[in-house]
Amino acid sequence: MAVSATELKRLQRDVATLKKKVAQLERRKNGKPQPTARVSRSVASRANAMSERERVREILRRAGVTRAMTADENQVAARWHALSTEEKREVNETLRRVRIDPPLSQLIHEMRR
Repeated sequence: MAVSATELKRLQRDVATLKKKVAQLERRKNGKPQPTARVSRSVASRANAMSERERVREILRRAGVTRAMTADENQVAARWHALSTEEKREVNETLRRVRIDPPLSQLIHEMRR
């Protein structure tokens, strides 16, 4: 997955913006904002236009880490959401009991050779 220099700079700016947002949230005390450095208007306007979740998704999409779901994936998701809570619990318990032999970490290590 190659990322162009321009895209890398854009991603670095987005990461810097998210770091500023995290720093602001960490400075809050008892729900009251504490004094912080000013954020540029362009960063502030973009931040207001999208929720934090949307911004993270956009950063990941531009980096090539995520993509839109296919029609088949949407159908599988719809079937999962249609299951009852009990059925979902049973599926999760079954998945927790699955043992991969050899372990996945060993398979990855062998594939990297």
